[in-house]
Amino acid sequence: MTSKPADTSRALGVRYPDAAEPEGSTFGPARMQYASAYAVRPPVQDHPMSRPESISIDFRSQRIAGVRYPAPRPNGAKVLLNHGFGVTRTGVGRAFVDLARGLTNSGCTVFAFDRLGHGESDGRFLDVSVPDELDQLSAMLDHVLADGNGPVHLVGHSLGGMESACLAARRPGDLASLTLWAAAAVFVDDVRSGQIQGKSLDMLRDTGVFDFKGQALGPRFVETAEAFDPFAELGAFTGKVFVHQGEADEVVPFEYAQKYADIWSENAVLYRYPDADHGWNRLPDRALLLQRTQADIAGLADTGTEH
Repeated sequence: MTSKPADTSRALGVRYPDAAEPEGSTFGPARMQYASAYAVRPPVQDHPMSRPESISIDFRSQRIAGVRYPAPRPNGAKVLLNHGFGVTRTGVGRAFVDLARGLTNSGCTVFAFDRLGHGESDGRFLDVSVPDELDQLSAMLDHVLADGNGPVHLVGHSLGGMESACLAARRPGDLASLTLWAAAAVFVDDVRSGQIQGKSLDMLRDTGVFDFKGQALGPRFVETAEAFDPFAELGAFTGKVFVHQGEADEVVPFEYAQKYADIWSENAVLYRYPDADHGWNRLPDRALLLQRTQADIAGLADTGTEH
């Protein structure tokens, strides 16, 4: 089966000069779509973004800092962005800021937070653990749900993507869609094999800290990871799932994205990026990632889809 994607520029309020998908995009059981990232240039915004608003959440006596991007012409849809490991709510290379601009132009109100130990939030990176971060993400979702009626779409990158998938399984009735950018379910297998992103955990065993790109990570992250199942009960979520994965990803092998797509089967779309790394750090890959994510969410928002 072959298909060509619809023109998304009108729904997004964003123009994509020379945007095109190649002929022969293919769809399998998970509607796997192949395309060349080189066909897309960075978007040109047709409308200015409304000024972001600083927000915060009180979580177990600690402050989670965040931002709310209001839509100039809101359609009721809301989007929650969950950043990756060791970065902040702006995303790698401000990808979440660019995504928020496109989504607000399409009518979505967008929320992004720094998890504890990251960015401007309280806490220490030393104390980070996935179970605690899942509870934080659930509190963020509560905040978004309280901000008026309307469907909520969740987007997560890397470890934030893995956590987003787990939250969708935990709270399937509260989300309209799930978008995963290089979701790092691999972290469990990495820890069990004695390393994180190719770096040995010997330092953690010897000194009590692991040097993650200049940030001190404590033993709780490793201890809780060893017994964690990132794929448990994911089938409980029956909304739309959009899985994005680069084949040149130096952190997450493609097989993990395939497993997500297989779990959600007909509810999932798996986008393959032949040359993309873990952070989509090339302009063509980044532009196509943003275009697809904005189009998928805007399309659901326009139709009022909640499940």
